[in-house]
This record gives sequence, C-alpha cells and structure tokens, in this order.
Amino acid sequence: MRRALIVDDHEENRYLLRSLLSANGFEISEAENGALALDRARREPPDIVISDLLMPTMDGYTLLREWKADRNLSAIPFIVYTATYTQSEDERLARDLGADAFLIKPTEPEVFLKRIEAVLDQAGSQSVKVREPRTSGPEAERRYSQALVRKLEDRSAELARRVEELQSAKAQIERLNRLYSALSAINQLIVHTRHQQDLLEGACRIAVERGGFTLAWVGLLTADGRTIEVAARHGGDEGIFDQVGTFTLEQPFRTPVEIAVGENRVFLSNDLLAEARLAELHPVFERFQLKSAAACPLHANGQLRGALCLYAAETGFFDAPLTDLIGEVSSDISYAMDNYHRESLHQAAEASLKSAEEFNRLSRRAIEASPNGVMITAATPEAPIIYVNAAFERITGFSREEAMGRNPRFLYGEDRDQRGLSAIRSAIRNQREGEAVIRYYRKDGTLFWNELTLAPVLDEEGVVTHFVSIINDITERKQYEEQLEKQYSQDTLTELASRNLLRDRTEQAITAARYDKSRVALLFIDLDQFKRINDSLGRSAGDEVLREAGNRLRSAIGPRETAARLSGDEFVVMVQDIEDAGDLPGAARSILESLEKPFHVAGREMNISASIGISVFPDNGEDYDTLLRNADIAMYRAKQMGANQFRYYTEDMNASALRRIDMESRLRRAVENRDMQLFYQPVISLETNRVVGAEALLRWHDNEKWIGPDDFIPLAEETGLIIPLGKWVLEEATRQVRTWLDDGIDLRVAINLSARQFRDPQLGEHIVHALDRSGAPADRLRLEITESVVMDSAEEAARILGKLQSLGLEISIDDFGTGYSSLAYLRRFPIDQFKIDRSFIQELGRHNESEAIVIAIIRLARSLGLGTVAEGVETESQRDYLSRAGCDLVQGFFYSKPLPAEDFARWFADYSKDNNDKE
Repeated sequence: MRRALIVDDHEENRYLLRSLLSANGFEISEAENGALALDRARREPPDIVISDLLMPTMDGYTLLREWKADRNLSAIPFIVYTATYTQSEDERLARDLGADAFLIKPTEPEVFLKRIEAVLDQAGSQSVKVREPRTSGPEAERRYSQALVRKLEDRSAELARRVEELQSAKAQIERLNRLYSALSAINQLIVHTRHQQDLLEGACRIAVERGGFTLAWVGLLTADGRTIEVAARHGGDEGIFDQVGTFTLEQPFRTPVEIAVGENRVFLSNDLLAEARLAELHPVFERFQLKSAAACPLHANGQLRGALCLYAAETGFFDAPLTDLIGEVSSDISYAMDNYHRESLHQAAEASLKSAEEFNRLSRRAIEASPNGVMITAATPEAPIIYVNAAFERITGFSREEAMGRNPRFLYGEDRDQRGLSAIRSAIRNQREGEAVIRYYRKDGTLFWNELTLAPVLDEEGVVTHFVSIINDITERKQYEEQLEKQYSQDTLTELASRNLLRDRTEQAITAARYDKSRVALLFIDLDQFKRINDSLGRSAGDEVLREAGNRLRSAIGPRETAARLSGDEFVVMVQDIEDAGDLPGAARSILESLEKPFHVAGREMNISASIGISVFPDNGEDYDTLLRNADIAMYRAKQMGANQFRYYTEDMNASALRRIDMESRLRRAVENRDMQLFYQPVISLETNRVVGAEALLRWHDNEKWIGPDDFIPLAEETGLIIPLGKWVLEEATRQVRTWLDDGIDLRVAINLSARQFRDPQLGEHIVHALDRSGAPADRLRLEITESVVMDSAEEAARILGKLQSLGLEISIDDFGTGYSSLAYLRRFPIDQFKIDRSFIQELGRHNESEAIVIAIIRLARSLGLGTVAEGVETESQRDYLSRAGCDLVQGFFYSKPLPAEDFARWFADYSKDNNDKE
C-alpha cells in the first residue's frame, strides 16, 4: 500500500485529505509542521508528501528546501497544496525549490487524485530524473523571505478586516445596550426627580456615562424666544461652548441645536464634517473630536422649549435602531418637562395664596423683630407716639407705657441746638421723607447717636395721617470712625506717627520752609537684619523689637521733629526749621546710638543696628514723595556700606538706583520670557579621572552679552524673582539630565539653591513636578545649599534637608569652610557632601593655613561618612595636591569652563575618548 505524508497545521485540512486519500488506497501519516514532517519521514519515508506552506515552527518552503537537501528524501515527490500562497511568484518559487506539483486549495477531489497519480507515475519512471532545486543560497533566501512577508501581510490584512467587521457589530450591539440602559436610567430619574434642572443634568450625565456619548447637553429657549441657553451639560471640553458662541434662531442656522429648534425637527448627522450647513463649526468639531450628532426637539405644555443634543466621537454612530431610541428618550424628557410645568403652575398658585396670608403676619413680625427702633406718631401738632417696638425699648431704656402719648422731643431733652433736628422738622412740615443723625439720650441719661429716618403714611385719599420713624443706634460706628481717624494719624504698633500724618506734616513743613527759606530733612531708618529676628524668634518678638525701637526714636528726637513708622522695620524722622544742615549728622548719630543699646526680647539680649539715609529740602527734592524716595536710596547705600551707618543722598545714588530699577525690569522680563540658559561645568573623580557629574550654572543673555549669576542673583533674591527663576532652573536641569541619559551620558547634575528658595514652602512640590515632567531619576540630582543658609536656622534647615533627601536627592553643603558650622548640627544634618570653597583652593601652595583647612575639611567629611568636592581647580598642582589629600571630586577651569549643554556633550565625548585611550 502506498504511503502519503500530509503536512498541515489545521486539523480540518488534514482530516479532509486523510479521508480522501485513505479511501483511495493510501496509508496516511500526518504532521502539524515541517519539523515534525522531517522527523517522521526520516524514520519512515513516505511515497509522497503533500504540504501546506504557511505553518508554525517550520513553514512549507523551509520543509521543501530541507527535503530536497536530504539524500534519502529528495527522490520522494513533494506536492505543495496551499490556499495562502496563490500568486504566480509563489508557484515559481516552490518549483524552483524542487516542488513536483503546486495545487491551490480547494481542488476538486478527482483533479487532486489525478495530479497525485501523475506525480507518482512520473517519480516511478526510470527515464525521469528526480526534480532538483533550481534556486538555492542567498537568492532562494531572498525570494522565500519576500513570499513569506507578502503572505503574512495578506493574512494579517484579512484577519484585520474580519476583526474590524466583528468589532463594528459588537460596537453597534454595545451602543444599543448602553442606550437601552441609559433610557431605563432616565425613566427612573423621571419617576424619582422632582425638579426639572435635576432631570436635565441627570439625563445628560446618564447619556455620557451609560449611553457612550462624548457630549450631551440640553438647550432651552430664552423668554424672548430668540436665543438658546445651555441649561445642562455633561462630558466634552469646557472650551466647546466658548468657541461656538451664542445660539440664535436667526437664519441661516449654523449648529445642530439651532436647526432642531428653528425647524422643529430631529437633526441627525453621521458625519458632521460633511455637513455644508455646519461649515462654520468644522474647526470646532475637528478640535474636540465631535464626528456625529443628533438634536431632538423638546416640548412642554404644547410648546417648543428647546432640544436634547448628543455628540459622538466616531462617524456613522447613529443607525436606525439607535435613532429610534434617542427619539424615545427625548419624548420621555418632554413628557416629564410637561409634568414639571403643570406642577410649577399649581405650586405658584398655592404660593400666591399663602403669600397674601403671610404678608400681614410677616409685616407685624418684622417690625417687632427689627433690630432698629420703630416709632409711629400721629400727624397732628402734638405728634403723640402711638406705637413703639421692642427695639425702641431696648435702645432708649423707655418702656412702651412710658413712651405712649408723648411727643418724641423728650428723647433729645435740652440738646435742641442740633443741625439734624432742623432737617427732621422741615420733613414733617413738608410731609415728606427725611433723615438725619441726631444725639438722643437714654432713660439713664447716656448719649447715643441716632441715624433717624422718617417717612409719612398716607391714607386712601393721599392724606398724611402718621409718620413712621426708624431709630438706628450708630454709636459703635461713630466710635469706629474716631478709631479710624486715630489709625490714620497713628501707627497702631508703635504709637508713632503714621505715614499719612508724616506726609501731612512734611508737606506743611515744606510750605513753611519755602516761606522762611529754611530746610526740611527726612531721615529714612531701616533696622539691619531684622528679618532674622522674625524668622528665628517669631513675629511677636519682632513686634516687641519694633515697639522698643519706636520708644527709643521718640526719646531721641526733639519736640518739633516727627518720628513715624512706614511699614515693617522702616521708620522716618522728619526734621524741620533747619538753619544749619551740619546739625543733621548729630541727629543721625543720636538715633543710631539710641538703637545700639541691647534689646531684651523673649528672654534674650540682642544687639540691633540701623542704616539711615538723609535727604534735604530743597537740595534733594521739592516735594514729600521725592524726598522720601531719595532718603530711601541713601539708606540703601548706607546699608551696602555696612551696619550702623548713615549717608546723605547724592545724584550718583539716584543714577545707581535707576540702573538697579532698570536691571530689575530687564530681569523680570528675562524671567518671564525665559531669556536664560544653563551652562554646565564638569565634575571629575580624582580616583578614576572620569567625568561623574556637572554643576548647572545660570547665565542671563542680556543686550547680546552673557551676565553671570553674581550680577543678578542678589537682585532676584531681593525682588522674589528667584522663586520662578529657580523653578525654571529645576525644570531645565532635570530635562537635560533625562536627555543625557537617553544619549548614554549618565551624570549627576548639581543645582544651587538660594536662601529664599531653600525656605520656599513649595520647594518640594517644584522638585517633584520637575522630576515627573522630565522623567529624570531623583538620584541624578544634587542640590547645593551654602553653609551660611543651613546654619542660619539650624533646626528648620535640618527639617527641610530631611524632606529634600526623602525625595531621593543628594544634598551638598556649598562654600564649606567659609561659615560658622556647628559640628553638633553637621552630625544631624542629612547631607551627602561638602563642597570646599574656591578661596581655599586658589591659595593651595601659597598659604599653609588654607592647606590645613582643606585637609581638615576632607578628614571631617570622611569621619562623618560624607564625600568632598573642590571647586575652582585651575592648575595641575592644585589637582595633584587635592588627590594626595584624599579629596573625592574636583571641578574648575583646569578641566573646562562652564559650557552650554551641546558644547558640554561634545567635550564629554572628547574627554572620555582621550581618557579611554590613555587607559
């Protein structure tokens, strides 16, 4: 019996061939792929093999090549039987590889059997040679790969089409199911909801969350019937309605809701971008991914009220069943709105009925419960009181019985010469409304201020029969006004003159000085380092210092001089009637000496100094504002010269101040426009001589030149611009870290934190935001904080450092050795590294003291388990000395100046290559 080997990965295909061949006298052997077929044929060779082409593990082409390459199998006929490889190139490739026949599935059984018999007869003939491959090697590989890729692509495309069809059908069913669910939920909402607004909002929410719509909203006609307002909405973007604008019922209609309401019909579109009438909104639809829409009119009480609008994010969304369901939803909502309308009419009728009953009761109760006194008098010459409320009794101290029948004049007693009384008498005489502020007296004789309002009461014929008087006790308001007047002229904390009183007195003094040719001076006083008191001891301690400073200023000045507090720790002394300006230094020294004495605050003794700026009228200004500004400028210069100083204003100070103002303005614009750039200076390991990090250094490009941080960072600190500037540095540095990591440059980048940044409560949030946004790992970032900053308030610094380190960052103490660190705090600070100040490095080899400090810092770091980095290394001898001393890392011009990121990357590549070549 002849033996046939069937090779196919599909069981049903093997079953059909097995049934056909076994019925025609063949013994059958089967294999699921080419590898199994080879194994079975080599163990028990068949008389013929029938193989599919596209199979897992080993495909038909590979099996054919292996078959013809095997001496024991090559003579056995090989028939290719496939439904996948059907192009002429497929058959040529199979025959060139040695196939004896190429059949395409499905083939009629008679044709198939005849072809097998022909191939077997041909193989059995002695005159016919075994069919050998006509192509092999790279050419066969290429043709085979092309055919395989092509067929895999065809098969994938076919599968994709089938999947798409199935998914489309599934999506349609899911849409219907979702909408049925939404319809059910809306009907439940109609049953249980008592207010129309709740229904509309709930229906929109259900349509989006259960119905699968991208946006659902209800538009209702306004009272004039000209426009449509958004009554409820859910889903979509907030900006959709801002871009569409007002919905109007003026032709031509440009939106689905305008068409539905204006034409009173259902609007349906399965491709919004194909709707010519909606061309104006095509950009909005494209931006917000709105591709299909339906708008159904809503009716109530037989009138058109608006429309339900539904949007989907895919074209062809609304088929016939879905459209019918949407119509049912809008019909149910209209029915509910009709019920709400009828219910509202019923409730309005009931409310109107009740309001009439309540009005009288409320009116009586309002008068009785009023916090203001109410007094009604008859419109007769005697004007007897006929009614007073409880508030009248409480305010005046007179009971109702004591007041009834009396003329109200007993309330102001003998105090009849009041301007307000004339206004009230005139209103009564002319039978009109009137009001006035009058001094009234209680039963116990105490005065209270009454803001009296009087109104006539007319009968049906228009005749005045009574007057109603409202008594409003404004005594507290009067007292508050007096207090405000005091605050206007007096500083509440120090009881010195306020800035308002200072201005008034200075302007009066200037006017007098112009007349008698004398001088007026302003001494602008600012306490040195006052912020440290607030930060370390709290604001209450700071207030105590300010009060004591005010007392000392009051004692240090003469009777015709005015001491005022402007704000914070800023004071001004105005000196008038100056005949000799040479007396001013003595006055300034007297003030400084009064402040030199120790202050006793919060159980501590502390010394405080001040800086004073002096400006003189008319030499330094003709008005108060100019004198104050120039005195402020002079004070700032005195502060720059050191503590406990005073300086006269000069014109060059003004120029300097203007330059500073101009720089501040340019710096503010630079921060807003981000006209900044980070340069990077490499950090080298002395042990490996490899680049292990970089320090990010900020540069400002201004007027076509680069400005270093020493020139603008102090100004940024003072103005608060350091916070947004520091935030940008964090974002830019972390972005660069991520870029370098992606390029294979693994470095730890150091960023300097200023004092103000370090104490910014949002610093941690800024760092986390920068890391998340860039994707940079936290351990690739090192924060550098100067020694003086962390030691300024050690307890608070330890808390902040701990929080920063918990984020996974490294912490380095910058400029170490220049401050006054406490070893006890250093041990407690969560830090990783000391950065040795460049001033010590520059003196290596010249000053033994600097060398001793450097060695001490390195040994201290080692004993605390910390690393060290030396900045400012400019010579080989400095590097070698640091290496011998055991310093870990170095940076400086010896290796490279700070470079922009692109130049740094090139430098890094060149340095790393040279370093590798040396190794």
